[in-house]
Amino acid sequence: MAADLLRKRVSPQEVVLSLVERCEVSTRQAYRYVQQAQSISKPLPIPETKAVFTVKLPVSLIERVRQDARRESRPISDVVGEALESFLSKRRSHG
Repeated sequence: MAADLLRKRVSPQEVVLSLVERCEVSTRQAYRYVQQAQSISKPLPIPETKAVFTVKLPVSLIERVRQDARRESRPISDVVGEALESFLSKRRSHG
């Protein structure tokens, strides 16, 4: 939203006010969004909606996933999602 408004030549101050009003974020957070929007050269894709998916896994596997996520400073859901995408794409290409 911030990037769209900036592309329409709306001043950064007006974008901040709009974000505060429309998105109900703090002024400080709105400024951060505007700064990020100013630094990107193309629009970011809108991520797909996420949902909770509960599975039972061995405790040792859970710990390895947590360690990997921590080491890469990534959310666990990103690490697991990437692994599942890789697994499913390999299955599609092999059968």
